[in-house]
Amino acid sequence: MTSEDRITQTKVGIFILIGLITIGMMVVYFGRLGEGVRSYYNLRVEFPNAAGLLRGAEVLLAGAKIGRVMDNPVILPDMNGVYVNLRIFDDVKIPTASEFAVGSSGLLGDKYVVIDLKENAKESPPIAPGSTIKGVNDGGGLAGMADDAGALVTELRATVANVNSVVKKLDSGILNEEGIASLKETLKNLQTTSTSLAAASAKVDAVVTQADTAIESGKGTMESARKAADELQKALADIRSLVREVRQGQGALGTLIANRETADNLKALVGNLRRYGILWYRDGEKGKSPAPQR
Repeated sequence: MTSEDRITQTKVGIFILIGLITIGMMVVYFGRLGEGVRSYYNLRVEFPNAAGLLRGAEVLLAGAKIGRVMDNPVILPDMNGVYVNLRIFDDVKIPTASEFAVGSSGLLGDKYVVIDLKENAKESPPIAPGSTIKGVNDGGGLAGMADDAGALVTELRATVANVNSVVKKLDSGILNEEGIASLKETLKNLQTTSTSLAAASAKVDAVVTQADTAIESGKGTMESARKAADELQKALADIRSLVREVRQGQGALGTLIANRETADNLKALVGNLRRYGILWYRDGEKGKSPAPQR
């Protein structure tokens, strides 16, 4: 083996060793082995029910892992639940206004402890190491869904009971033979009333039509009366004008009435026409009326 081959193999070996050391450090840091070299503090959480929660389960805060469950749940001395010991990373300070619960990754998934930060939780002081905290019931997973389903079934039963009660009342009070007969009679009366209303409506329409015709006729009569009144006013005006001319001695009638001589001449003319006729007309004696022609 030449010296160049040895140098190449040495370089490859060093590169592989560095890679293995890097992988080991990452496994230790990011895996459970890394938690053994980190500092932490303990908390005790009491749950009413921690079914399915096992040793080594994760503790999550807002979805981030901040610790693990140290051992399996232990029953409390008063038998009012269980408690579990948690190991929390020392650099994580949990506010006292936080809620501890048992969560689930699915319907039948692994259990874990979830910490929910309530409103204004950041303003509260951190939980002191070694404190005992009261947890809440499991709100997720199959158990939570079962509780919700039980409450829903109870409400559904109450609703079905109410519906059955209403149906019984309808059957006994309305949908019996007497109620159906009464309903039929009511519908028959409604049909008769509807027919009567239709006939009355037709009569009302006829009356309205006649009233419209009468109104139109009245309008024509009023127009004729207005025209007759206008003609009467014109005739009265003519009569007033004629009387005024007579009084003033104007016109033929005014001249006859106002001038005595003209009236006498007209009287003599008429008398001569009666006595002699038109062909043999001649004036009679002045001042004497001609004798009538025989």
